[in-house]
Amino acid sequence: MGLAFPWPGIVTVSFTALAFVVMAADWVGPDITFTVLLAFLTSFDSRIIKVSDAAAGYANTGLLTVVFLYLVAEGVTQTGGLELLMNHVLGRSRSVHWALVRSMLPVMVLSTFLNNTPCVAFMIPILISWSRRCGVPPKKLLIPLSYAAVLGGTCSSIGTSTNLVIDTRYTKLKRLDEAKFKIFDIAPYGVPYALWGFIFIVVTQRFLLPGNSSRYAKDLLLAVRVLPNSSVAKKKLKETGLLHQSGLTVSGIYRGGKYYSKPDPSTVLDGGDILYVTGELDVVEFVGEEFGLGLVTQEQELLAERGVGESGAFSETGGSPYKKLVQVSVAKDSNLIGNLVRDVNWQQRFGLVPVAIQRGLREDSRLSDVSLQAGDVIIADTTPAFDKDKTEFKAAFSKFYEVKDGAAKEFIIGVKVLKRSEVIDKTVSNAGLRGIPGLYVLSVDRADGSTVDATDYLYKLQVDDTLWIAADIAAIGFLSKFPGLQLVQQNQVDKTSTSILYRHLVQAAVSHKGPLVGQTVRDVRFRTLYNAAVVAVHREGVRVSLKVQDIVLQGGDVLLLSAHVKWAEEHRHDKSFVLLQPVENSSPPKRRVMIISVLLATGMVLTQIIGGLKNKEYIHLWPCSVLTAALMLLTGCMNGDQARKSIYWDVYLTIAGAFGVSAALEKTSVAAKFANGIISIGRNVGGTGSALIAIYIATALMSELLTNNAAGAIMYPIAAIAGDALKISPRDTSIAVMLGASAGFINPFSYQTNLMVYAAGNYNVPEFAKIGAPFQVWLMIVAGFILVYRNQWHTVWIVSWVAAAAFVIMPALYMWLVPIRIQLKVDDFFVAFAAYFDPKNWTSGRRGRAYGRSGSQSSSDQELPVPPNGSFKASLAKVEA
Repeated sequence: MGLAFPWPGIVTVSFTALAFVVMAADWVGPDITFTVLLAFLTSFDSRIIKVSDAAAGYANTGLLTVVFLYLVAEGVTQTGGLELLMNHVLGRSRSVHWALVRSMLPVMVLSTFLNNTPCVAFMIPILISWSRRCGVPPKKLLIPLSYAAVLGGTCSSIGTSTNLVIDTRYTKLKRLDEAKFKIFDIAPYGVPYALWGFIFIVVTQRFLLPGNSSRYAKDLLLAVRVLPNSSVAKKKLKETGLLHQSGLTVSGIYRGGKYYSKPDPSTVLDGGDILYVTGELDVVEFVGEEFGLGLVTQEQELLAERGVGESGAFSETGGSPYKKLVQVSVAKDSNLIGNLVRDVNWQQRFGLVPVAIQRGLREDSRLSDVSLQAGDVIIADTTPAFDKDKTEFKAAFSKFYEVKDGAAKEFIIGVKVLKRSEVIDKTVSNAGLRGIPGLYVLSVDRADGSTVDATDYLYKLQVDDTLWIAADIAAIGFLSKFPGLQLVQQNQVDKTSTSILYRHLVQAAVSHKGPLVGQTVRDVRFRTLYNAAVVAVHREGVRVSLKVQDIVLQGGDVLLLSAHVKWAEEHRHDKSFVLLQPVENSSPPKRRVMIISVLLATGMVLTQIIGGLKNKEYIHLWPCSVLTAALMLLTGCMNGDQARKSIYWDVYLTIAGAFGVSAALEKTSVAAKFANGIISIGRNVGGTGSALIAIYIATALMSELLTNNAAGAIMYPIAAIAGDALKISPRDTSIAVMLGASAGFINPFSYQTNLMVYAAGNYNVPEFAKIGAPFQVWLMIVAGFILVYRNQWHTVWIVSWVAAAAFVIMPALYMWLVPIRIQLKVDDFFVAFAAYFDPKNWTSGRRGRAYGRSGSQSSSDQELPVPPNGSFKASLAKVEA
């Protein structure tokens, strides 16, 4: 018995396996790992692979196509064309189900024709802002965004770089007459694959998709007050939209000195009512800002018992209702155990003001009436007396986290409502300008000179209204791309000599000893002197005057400037400023050439579609994408720097290196050995379908360890050898590898789009695995059926489309036809079902009721009577009597 491989094969397998371990553990990125591995394999005097063969991947046409598709996507993104289109397509949705339907299906279609990596890149900010406007947790949408892009990419040969890579390998290894892999050859199999993946997500989203927060408690009990001008005041609870907010449940109402649990959906809300809700902090913040509900701290709750303090935390400015939130857990030996929250002197002892407490197994109650237990999670605001190193604090609490800083840097910025804007005749909330992280509407100046306060949630915006907004940097970027709004300072920006193609935002701190101190922006003639326009001003600890031109500048003020991309570099030695910091990705949208960018991208896609339908290649996608990007540069859709920065060079190096490693595995006969294993599986089980399933599963598992492109590049020669031996069509083996190579769902580091949403959504690895593992198993089953019945693909298509339509339409019929009382009971069942199977609840002893909507009523609680004819006061009088 000799060795299975000669020494070149042993070296190749050993070090490739080591590379897998390095990448799976995320010690070194795949781009560096593959580049170093490939260089190492060439160092054996061409016994493993020649330098010329190793370098061939860097000139691969499929790879070059991927690179230049990034430029095309950047050109469309810079004009705001895709964002405007997607906002129309997405609309507004209040439920997670419809949010997923509206976001996943368009992304799947888009990803069919655009490479999925740039597709996800410019969809992430769109989807985050859209989710906030709709009140849907972003974490419910970002993992499905990545999955939708992957699924859509399996529907055409240009949908993902993986397909282009395998298509190139297919063309290289097969005879010319067999190598015409048309654009939609994969569609008969990829479309059903995508549809069943979509069905899985929308069906299981309640159980498997994470909510908003990963580090912080979700099952929180919080209190919010209905403000006098709230949009929910004088409405029945079931008509307010509060009962269908994902991540939030109304558990009780405090009114007239009494607490009523399980309020009836027909209850009419009054200004001053305190609603007790359970859910996630971020969701409650959004809902409060959206509907005019003031967050009530435990101290304000006690004041309400004595009839003192009618205002809520959101009522004055719409800004952050806290200074700095922290999360703590009650220690096992804490002297707080057994005390009611109301009996603890929080401020004097700890410098804290409780805002929320994790409810767990407790019955519905008020914040002040909760009896503290070991392990209770409390979120509290801090006061100047707070000191986490204080002995008494350490003895009482464990697991300290900083949650949020309510005093983040704010700029006061004004935006004007333009003619034909979609926000006209809409409230600020309905326009999508409430609930955006880091953005708070302060007031509205009407065209007639009058002012509308931020607490008026019913005022409808009109042409030439000016909204004054406190916003951080990220929110200002959102505002600059919001259709139908224009910066108040836009006329000053336009008067600078800088073309819109080269504008971006810069933060500039005013020097304490510089010439700007004590002068207004107008007096110093800032635009003329510096060729930059002041858009907004931040002053530490103070909200400065709303009129930028009349602000008297002080040392330390931070100016937000619209300037040339090289302005910061040119003024780095200017004594007027002590700190210059360009704002990333702050280039304004070039809306004048938006139609041009969309037409150019559409034309590029049509050349491939028409060529595929006519079985004739009019122009290869690589030169076509190069020419499209060049035309976008010439027409001013983007500038050269933006084009260069849009390329993901790590993806390029990963794919190119994987090509070389794949060639080494092939030349050392390692690929043939693995292919023989697949061949034996096919022969033992019987039929070509089993061999294709084995190819798919092997490729899918490898894609979890490597990137999708690397898995496809390495597995293709193995699959090709196995397919030839088993008389399987080369096209079928290519499709099996294409589907499998894109199936990286469990590990966020296995797929570029997963990694992008992983960072953007602040996920953790277990959250990905919780949805990714069952999704992977499901798609293995789906792929098995598709590959076995590949010759009856027409039937598979019909069944898949009918099933997808049913799962989209049935929830709509459910919402329209089923009474809301029954809907709430059904929701309770599914919430309890999801909590029962949550491992966290098993370990914490909070299984079953951790996220429940209702519970047995305590003796001190009362059923809130349903007011006849909408009158609550008459019913309340009867209860008090």
